[in-house]
Amino acid sequence: MTSAHHPDPSEPAPPQRGLTREERGRDVSEAQAEAEAQRSKWQQFLHMMSPRLVWSMAEGYPVVLKQFIQFCLILIYPAWVFAVLVGGLFQLAFYVTVYPLLWLLFWPVRAHQKKNNPVEYAANRAKYANKKWYET
Repeated sequence: MTSAHHPDPSEPAPPQRGLTREERGRDVSEAQAEAEAQRSKWQQFLHMMSPRLVWSMAEGYPVVLKQFIQFCLILIYPAWVFAVLVGGLFQLAFYVTVYPLLWLLFWPVRAHQKKNNPVEYAANRAKYANKKWYET
């Protein structure tokens, strides 16, 4: 039986303890971190269409796999841009059509809150006063 303090020289060293998820931090590429740092939705949409962000999705893979994944991403890049644009149009269509309809539909609720809870209503209006409609 061998001692734990004196391992056999032909044996490999015991493995080191790995890092926990908290110690490693987030596994996010630089391009994705930039996309998340954008303030407005429109800037995020524009950044989502950048080739740099799309190609960064292949980071972290071995070289040959990374090259193959980047090749596939180059092939689907036009479809990616189209999908992002269509998603932006759908979001715009929602805010132009559905959002005003919901605003009108829930008008009695807002009027009731304004009449019966004016302090809470004013506090809520002040909370969202400086935000744009697409940032809420």
